[in-house]
Amino acid sequence: MRGHAWKSALGLILTVLLLWWVLRDVSVPEVWQRVRAADPWLLTGAVVVATFSFVRRALRWRVLLSPSHPDSRFVPRFGATCIGFAVNNLLPARLGEFARAYALSRTEGLNIGASVASLVAERIFDGLILAFFLFATISLPDFPLGEGSPALLVRRTANIGAIAFVLAFFLLWLAARNSDRAVHLFERTFGRLFKPGFRERATRLVAGFLAGLGALHDTATFAKALGWSVIVWLNLSVSIWLGLLAFDITGPGLTGSIFLQSVIAFAVAAPSSPGFFGVFEAATRLGLGVYDVGVTDMVSFATSYHILTFIPVTLLGLWYIRRFGLSWSEMGHSEEIVEAAVDDD
Repeated sequence: MRGHAWKSALGLILTVLLLWWVLRDVSVPEVWQRVRAADPWLLTGAVVVATFSFVRRALRWRVLLSPSHPDSRFVPRFGATCIGFAVNNLLPARLGEFARAYALSRTEGLNIGASVASLVAERIFDGLILAFFLFATISLPDFPLGEGSPALLVRRTANIGAIAFVLAFFLLWLAARNSDRAVHLFERTFGRLFKPGFRERATRLVAGFLAGLGALHDTATFAKALGWSVIVWLNLSVSIWLGLLAFDITGPGLTGSIFLQSVIAFAVAAPSSPGFFGVFEAATRLGLGVYDVGVTDMVSFATSYHILTFIPVTLLGLWYIRRFGLSWSEMGHSEEIVEAAVDDD
């Protein structure tokens, strides 16, 4: 865990600075009063829908695992998913993905390299869908960008970002479809930059990574994974929409909730403290600021929604750690365990 000390420190600094920025002009008593006045049924619905997204993630994971492990069971996938998010919520350095891969490999007897590769593929699909959602919502005629150079800059940035990600995805898809050629190309280019010992290890890792991206090999599997990815993120967008309605924030609507979800998802990829506190609230304030939502309403929604959706998956993850016979120490060292297992394959 010592190797993560600088990441933890950077994340903590970023969290403190962002929380200061979010709360700098907000009255805490007014926020509390606004939270108490929110519709409890709509908030409950938002939390239930957000928690149900982990069921959908587990169903999508079956598709991503199907090329290497077609008979994976739902409960281990769902439990490992909850464990991963709980670890991200409670430990620094985004160890959740390693914990998730390790938990599934322990419960299903799955090769840990295949588990990691399926999660890499999942992130690729997530990024593709989120980039499309971000581009699509900003491009809508009723998106409140206004006129002038700032609006033009935002639209151009969205276009460039979406195009760059789609291009990166296409290149990776080509590499996965032609893995032998891609590995040979790696050896002839980037491989020459490494020392002989490390070059062999890097080449082996690249070959194993491309071989594990089964969802990118088969067109039918790719289409299913893409469809499930759309469902996962629309599910979360509906949750945010219900949360906004609970605070009588009606301006963004469902399309605005899709935009906000995309902004938040990209923002939490940055280093932060466990649970993404500060980053989540700052991204929410930036996203809702486009719709001219009041500061008190934005902060009230962001803090309450974040905390309320934080609790269920964290408790589920802790429960599954115990049910699967795992330990918290293993979760904290999951990165080292996964890396050692991949090196041994």
